[in-house]
Amino acid sequence: MTSYNISKDDENFLKEFLKGFYRQVMKIINYKKFDDILKEWVKYFLKINKKDPKIILKLMEDHKESEYWFSSLIGFFYEHDIIINNIEINNNIIIIDKDKSLKLYLFSVNHHNNDDDEKSNNFVSIYQILNIIIAKYLLSFYYYKDIIFYKRDLIEKELKNLEILNVMSQNQFENFNGLEISVCKDEINTIENYFDLLNKSSTNNKNNKDRIDYHIENKKKLLIELNNLGYSYQYGLGKEKDEFKAFEFYLKSSEEGNPCAQNNLGYCYQNGIGIEKNETKAFECYLKAANEGDFHAQYNLGICYQYGIGIEKNDKKSYELFLKSSKKEYSSAQYRLGDCFKNGIGIEKDANKAFVWYKKAAKGGNSDAENNLSNCYINGTGTEINLEEGIYWCIKAAENGNEASQYRLGICYEVGIMLKKDENKAFDWYTKAAKGGNSSAQTSMGYYYENGIGVEKDLEKAVYWYNKAAENGNGVAQYNLGICYEDGIGVGKDENKAFEWYTKAAKEGNPDAENNLGNCYKNGIGVEKDLEKAIYWYNKASENGNEIAQFNLGKCYENGTGVVKDESKAFRYFELSAKKEYLSAQFKLGYCYSNGIGTEVDKTKAFELYNMATERGHYDAQYNLSLLYQFGEGVNKDEKKSFELIEKLAEKGYLDAQFKLAYYYDKGIGTEVNKEKAFNLYTIASEKGDSDSQYNLSLLYQFGNGVDKDTKKAFELIKQLAERKYLDAQCLLGYYYSYGIGIEANKLKAYELYKIAAGNGHSAAQNNLGVLHERGEGVEKDFEKAFYWYNEAAKNDDEIAQYNLGKCYELGNGVNKDLVKAFEFYKKSAENGCIGAKFQLGYCFVNGIGIEVSKEKGFELYNEAAGEEYHYEKFINYKEIDNDLGKVNYWYHKAAEDDNKFALYKLGKFYESGKGVSEDFTRAFELYEKSANKGYIKAQYKLGNCYDKGIGTDINNEKAFELYTLAAKEGNSNAQKSLAFLYEQGISYVTIYNSLFLMMQNFTNDRSKSIFVIFIASQFALDQCCAFSMSAAFFALAVPDTSAHCPYSFVT
Repeated sequence: MTSYNISKDDENFLKEFLKGFYRQVMKIINYKKFDDILKEWVKYFLKINKKDPKIILKLMEDHKESEYWFSSLIGFFYEHDIIINNIEINNNIIIIDKDKSLKLYLFSVNHHNNDDDEKSNNFVSIYQILNIIIAKYLLSFYYYKDIIFYKRDLIEKELKNLEILNVMSQNQFENFNGLEISVCKDEINTIENYFDLLNKSSTNNKNNKDRIDYHIENKKKLLIELNNLGYSYQYGLGKEKDEFKAFEFYLKSSEEGNPCAQNNLGYCYQNGIGIEKNETKAFECYLKAANEGDFHAQYNLGICYQYGIGIEKNDKKSYELFLKSSKKEYSSAQYRLGDCFKNGIGIEKDANKAFVWYKKAAKGGNSDAENNLSNCYINGTGTEINLEEGIYWCIKAAENGNEASQYRLGICYEVGIMLKKDENKAFDWYTKAAKGGNSSAQTSMGYYYENGIGVEKDLEKAVYWYNKAAENGNGVAQYNLGICYEDGIGVGKDENKAFEWYTKAAKEGNPDAENNLGNCYKNGIGVEKDLEKAIYWYNKASENGNEIAQFNLGKCYENGTGVVKDESKAFRYFELSAKKEYLSAQFKLGYCYSNGIGTEVDKTKAFELYNMATERGHYDAQYNLSLLYQFGEGVNKDEKKSFELIEKLAEKGYLDAQFKLAYYYDKGIGTEVNKEKAFNLYTIASEKGDSDSQYNLSLLYQFGNGVDKDTKKAFELIKQLAERKYLDAQCLLGYYYSYGIGIEANKLKAYELYKIAAGNGHSAAQNNLGVLHERGEGVEKDFEKAFYWYNEAAKNDDEIAQYNLGKCYELGNGVNKDLVKAFEFYKKSAENGCIGAKFQLGYCFVNGIGIEVSKEKGFELYNEAAGEEYHYEKFINYKEIDNDLGKVNYWYHKAAEDDNKFALYKLGKFYESGKGVSEDFTRAFELYEKSANKGYIKAQYKLGNCYDKGIGTDINNEKAFELYTLAAKEGNSNAQKSLAFLYEQGISYVTIYNSLFLMMQNFTNDRSKSIFVIFIASQFALDQCCAFSMSAAFFALAVPDTSAHCPYSFVT
């Protein structure tokens, strides 16, 4: 390097620059950020002194003592690009030059150790000593941090030069893997004292220099050399790594009285480096060094007392030793002292003092203290809350490599707490913390990769990070890894491994894993099913506050799974879970209140819970909420609101809501009736597999609502459903067969289908089975069996069956006649919504059937019934009914008038045809009979037809013939035709004879009628050429009072 005429001011600045750089090297304890801290200091120092780094570099290079005073600083400039890349200076380009920086570091050290070098034998300046010390530091860092990546080959060539290198002592580089680096205090003090001497005197320096040189050389020979050799062998710096040799050199150095080596020896004993692990000896070594005043050893001794390493645990002594070390400005001890005050270790808790010591340690660069200081400011521990300071120290600690702060900084960016939300930055900080071994950050990395947050989604990497964290004992990661194996996320599905990871996480106390372990035992996932163990783990997780486990326990108690069924306990667990805002539990608790499961029915609370769950997006809750609005349960009835909720839910593809929306359009609930929209929505939901929609679709086809009437299509849809064992469809299919809807009528097939559905508890099918038995359709007529099935259906609150049961008691069909019971069942049926029962109940009041006569009450019931709407889906077992309740009501009122035979006849027609009321042949027969008995001719004909065809009664040809004859005499053409038809069918002469005989008995006092009977008999005799019949007729006329003795009174 060439000489350069440098001014006195420039030279003084360069000297101060070198001294300041040296002091900064000595101060740094966070060696993970060693380079960054030094670079920042250099830039800051030059900036405040208003110096251009390009010019300063040029001045150092041109200084006559450049090689001996400034080679380390020049090397640092080239290694770390202090000058911005590609800036031209005097036609030269300044760039990062790793080779050059290494050669400069080696030059300083090699010339110091070379005995033949004249300069090394004659130290003329303290600046050469500083240059050497700095070079040692920078060379050690260069070798440790960059040799692998940049200059492996070059360093291998230079190893022979490093063989004689005195690198840093354990005290200098005490925590190469995360502890602290510092030069021996004696060496520091010596140099600093020399600085003071220089300030006091600028002349007569020769004696001072010699004294300092002598002191340094003695320390190197007696203390440093052996310790440094131990360190070189321990970490393989300049020598082949050999922990046994390292231990030997530490031992020799410590025997010479070097407290630094004594401390290092303790470290070897504590961790088994080069010697068998012996914590007791480690403690003894630390104790010796601590007694010599070594603050690192005092710190280590404090650790021993705190954790009981080689000595009985003693928190008080631990505190005292940390205090001693802290007074010497050792930041690690200051940090520990803060912990003592924070947690009451060896001293009474004092958050304020903890804060003070954390702050001192943080200012000394201790990243753990910076992290804890951040916590203090954020949480207001020992100081007022100051989020700005809190995040400042968090960032500071994170930048200095503190994994806890890096992780917390990731959380801040992820959630947007104290910092603007930035998932990319969150990912970056999680990455740093994860690579530093923070298991929580590793878990977050897995989560980010799994969900593609701040990084491209990569399930394999997610599993990698979960696995890293899981191996480090992180319960959350173990749980997540279990999920990955259970569901095959980023790894092959393996339920056995899933179970293993859940087990590990559960043993770590992870409540989510405890819950999933319960699921495994309950469902046999990766382990044999064991309900007892499932309940054990659900309980464990529940006790640890896991709301999902509480919900699962609720379901177990609700259904009696692994425990005795107990709806009250189920309710309590649902309540616990819901209080923690578990969405499914909120819905389930609402369901319990709505249906009285484990508690009293409370529709208002059900509404509140459904509403709460709906706002959080729970579809089932929204569906049930719409029902509460529809029926006005727990809230004012609001069909429009109900419609809106269902419409929104249907738009989200919720299948039940699509069905319900169709139903609302079908019935005009909350909107106008629109059968076309109903049809379209039923079709969509049906195609998606919704059975209820397919069922209602068949009804639209059956009646031609919203679509052209197509009974065959209706039949096909119902047949498909019935084959899928859809209970309502089995019943309706029976009805289709019974009445020949879309298929040829087949009463036997109807009976079989009704029986299947009835056996499964279907009340309408049970009722219809009763009807077939009552009428003898598809099966032999049997009133007792009819009564049995009506009774079964009535137990299930089927209103039609209750009506039919009332009729059985009224008429004595299949059971002893009991008008009071008849009234009771009519009443139940009416209360459950059966319109026919309400009319009949009114009829009972008007006529005093099973109750005292009350025409007023009867008329009231008639009017109520007339105001009801008829919903065909409620009465699928009857024919389509014309909505003509007003007419029915009118004729019930007329029938209440005395001797109103015409009204009774009209009501009979309504019941026979099923117009205005449900089809009821028995009731029709009863009304026709009452009207006929009052002499109404049309009713006599209808009654005859009932006996003729077995409508509402057993077939009885004799009575049919008798009634047809009476009506025919009065000119009723239908009766005359029916009578002629009987002749054509060749009705038994015995039947005719018996009928005529009975008629003659009835008409003995009415000669005109008697003559008519004789006329009929003669005609019949002539037609049949039967003398027997003729003689019978004349005998009947001649002997009108001898019917009891008639020898030919046959019964058919």
